[in-house]
Amino acid sequence: MTCRDMDGIISSHSGDSLLSPAAAEHIVGCERCRSLVHLLHETLEIPALSESQLKRIQAGMLEDLKPVRPLPPSRIFLFAFALIFLAVVAVGTLMLGMNGWSVLSMEQKIAIFATLAASAVLLALSMVRQMVPGSKHAVSPATLPIAILVVLMLVIAAMFRSEEESAFVANGLMCIRNGLEYSIPTVLLFWMLLRRGAILFPKLIGAAAGGFSGLIGLSVLEINCSNLNVYHILVWHWGVILVTSLAGAALGATVEYIDRYRDKKNSF
Repeated sequence: MTCRDMDGIISSHSGDSLLSPAAAEHIVGCERCRSLVHLLHETLEIPALSESQLKRIQAGMLEDLKPVRPLPPSRIFLFAFALIFLAVVAVGTLMLGMNGWSVLSMEQKIAIFATLAASAVLLALSMVRQMVPGSKHAVSPATLPIAILVVLMLVIAAMFRSEEESAFVANGLMCIRNGLEYSIPTVLLFWMLLRRGAILFPKLIGAAAGGFSGLIGLSVLEINCSNLNVYHILVWHWGVILVTSLAGAALGATVEYIDRYRDKKNSF
């Protein structure tokens, strides 16, 4: 009888049954197995809590207990996100004009705005599902913003060509400023909606919200800007959604760090 044999016997042994003579003989001569059997059959007595301790625990549990306000249906949030998207794009179009729309070919309009619309729907769905812990995601919230950035880059590269541009930086800075002017304010509107949910991963939903607001700025620029140089669009138009996505993720990461710091501080 070896210690390995005893491991199998001990794991399958019932507390009320007797060990075989060989196993009993091994336990007598092996201190390791004897200690293990003694530990497994030792009865631990847990002292009962006093009434004062129970009341203190109960008071601690009830101190911050508040009723939870149920979330409205997902379709309400999706409608709100769509309304914000369309309203801000409409305001940007009225303020900046539609010079870009008039110079785009039909193929370019379909490819660019169909991709923008599909991306907006996917990000809105991701944000709504992240508001409810345990929701299922067709695409991982960590992967979706990156995938959208890549797809938009490929569509732009496929639909536009290189053109001569004398003031690349000056024109580009004007475009990225216009795009951010319509992207950044929408984050406040999104926050008013997102704060209603129970967000477990602020960094992920921050990237999604930043990407969604960047889509608004990119849509405004595609309608307004008449510059069809592929490098201008890739650097300055696509750059809007890149900046807002990274900024949203950074802001969410900061919130996560602050929450962890507070939890750690309160645990001491």
